[in-house]
Amino acid sequence: MNIKTQLKNYSTKGFTLIELLISISIIALLTGVVVFNQSDFADKLALTNLTSEISLQIREAQTYGISVREFAPGTNNFNVAYGVSFNLGNAGSSNTSFYSFADLLPQNGYFDTPTLCQPGPSSECLSRYNLVRGNTLTDTCVIQVSGDTTCRAGIGRIDIVFVRPNPTAKITLFNNAGSVVNSSYPGFRGVKLEFTSPQGKKQDIIVYGTGQISIQ
Repeated sequence: MNIKTQLKNYSTKGFTLIELLISISIIALLTGVVVFNQSDFADKLALTNLTSEISLQIREAQTYGISVREFAPGTNNFNVAYGVSFNLGNAGSSNTSFYSFADLLPQNGYFDTPTLCQPGPSSECLSRYNLVRGNTLTDTCVIQVSGDTTCRAGIGRIDIVFVRPNPTAKITLFNNAGSVVNSSYPGFRGVKLEFTSPQGKKQDIIVYGTGQISIQ
């Protein structure tokens, strides 16, 4: 084999620099697409899990409210309504948490201490739940009789209570000053709670006065 033949064989083996750069670029592009889609999927999944857990908490309050459940062991108090409170505009409010509570006597239909949660035999607050993974409560809305939805127009807090033996929801609306404003929305059908993920995805929990709870 002469020198020219050897050089020809060498030149046809392996990758050229351009081929190598193209291959690396393709791999980097595919990796970026996979990472982005994984992040997008995880963001959506975390939001879906959150809204499912919150709707279960509302459903649990409904179950406790219509069943015979002792408020606390040894209290002999079975005449208790249960509910959840979402506070987005009142003093001490937070868009990263909500409360479950027991509506003790005189059972006014809402949470008496919306900025304080110290669970105990004489406290209405049962638990404070923190929203995880950067998800937040971003809007509180009223579904009116006409079907129109009014969001954050003076609605700073929404309390949802279930009173035994009815599965229907007693919903109380508050303005940013903490005053009840149900009279401003006569006969409203229900409420909508909007939750947003860190990447801007949104999901709603809708609770109707009939007791129906859904996620959209």
